[in-house]
Amino acid sequence: MITIPPLWPRRHRRLERGVAAIEAALLMPVAIFLVLGCVETYQYFRAEALINRVAFTVANGVAMQQTLYDRSQCTKSDDICIYNTITNDLFEPLDYAAHGGLIISAFVTTDIVIDEAGNSTVSWQNAPKWFKSYKGSPTANDPASRLTDTDIFPPPKAGDTLIVAEVFYAHEPYIMSSKFWAALGGTRQMYSRFVFRPRFDDLRELK
Repeated sequence: MITIPPLWPRRHRRLERGVAAIEAALLMPVAIFLVLGCVETYQYFRAEALINRVAFTVANGVAMQQTLYDRSQCTKSDDICIYNTITNDLFEPLDYAAHGGLIISAFVTTDIVIDEAGNSTVSWQNAPKWFKSYKGSPTANDPASRLTDTDIFPPPKAGDTLIVAEVFYAHEPYIMSSKFWAALGGTRQMYSRFVFRPRFDDLRELK
C-alpha cells in the first residue's frame, strides 16, 4: 500500500523560510546602520584626537622659538609660515587642504595699573599683539578665531606673553549618517586650542 506523506511539513518549512526572509529584511538595515555608526564614531574621535595633537604641537613649537620671522620663507624653521606646512603634514590622513585651518596668535599683557591704594594689577589685552591665519588651500574658507575672552588664560605677570594655536577641521560624516549627525550630538566644525608661554624670548613681534 502506498502512503502519501502529509503536506504540512512542507508548508511549515516554507513558512519558516518566509519568516526568516522577513526578519532579515527588518534587521539588515539596523545592522548596517549600527556598523556605520561605529565606524563614524571611530572616525570622529580619531579626528578629534588628531587636531588636539596638531594644536599642541604647533603651539609648543612656536613657543620654543628664540626668534620668529614673517618673510614667507616656508622652508625656514624660524619663519612663522613653516607651521602651516607642518600642520599639513601632521593632519595626515585627514585632508587639511580641503577641510583644515590654522590660526597662530600672540597675546601680551597690559601695562601695570596702580590704584589709589597702591595696588598694582596687570591683565591680558583683549586683542592679539599679532596673529597669522592659514587655510589648507586658497579656495577654502578663512578660519575665524573662537578666542573671544582672555579670561580663560592663566593669571598674567608683567611683561607676559602667550602663544595660542587654534586648529579647525570641517568633519564630513558619511552620507547615510549625515542626517542624524547633529541630532546625535556631533559637530561638523571641529576645533582645538592650546596655549604656551614662550620659553626663551617674549616673541611679541614678528621680524
